[in-house]
Amino acid sequence: MEKTIKKGKRGAPYKFEPSFKRKVVQELYSGVLSLSEMGRKYNLGNSTITRWEQWYKEDQEQLLPSTAMKSSDKEPEITVADLSAPQRNESLEEELRQAKLKIICLETMIDVAEQTLQIEIRKKPGTKSSRE
Repeated sequence: MEKTIKKGKRGAPYKFEPSFKRKVVQELYSGVLSLSEMGRKYNLGNSTITRWEQWYKEDQEQLLPSTAMKSSDKEPEITVADLSAPQRNESLEEELRQAKLKIICLETMIDVAEQTLQIEIRKKPGTKSSRE
């Protein structure tokens, strides 16, 4: 596994590419390895991975606001409560699968745009708007 890093200024810590951070956090979420095992695998500290996890959560909130996941107006609204338990589970699993695919597609599009345009597109946490 090759990790893409940018060296910081002398004495500054390494800066990892967002795509690498995302990959590590998603692998952590898969549950195959524990936090400490992930740290050993990628030679990272637990606190680094924990910070990346917080960064990832904030990044996801910016990518997919809750209103973006609503179905289109063309389809009739069927609530989960209207379904039987097995149908409900299948419906929720399918929605989750589609949401995960959408996230991967959006993240890939942003990564490609960032590399192509050589600019950082994602808003950094804590950035203030220019109106303030």
